[in-house]
Amino acid sequence: MTSMRISLLVLLLLAGCSKFRGEPASLDDITKVVEALRAAGCTAVREIDVDRDGYEVEGAACEDGKSYDIKLDKKFAVVSKRKDYL
Repeated sequence: MTSMRISLLVLLLLAGCSKFRGEPASLDDITKVVEALRAAGCTAVREIDVDRDGYEVEGAACEDGKSYDIKLDKKFAVVSKRKDYL
């Protein structure tokens, strides 16, 4: 029973730790990310998260008519673009 409580506590702590999940982007971050995506030929996005390396955009609609998951560094430069299948 004690090991089950400890396991549950560890899971709850990890779930609440921002190091293990993306954080919401600030309004200023969102504006800069959207500007960078427009320059790259993409418009609407489904979600923007902040991670330790920069920003992760999910579901970016781009000019080729496809949706992508895009990563940007802390200076808002695109570092990866992967087709989004959702």
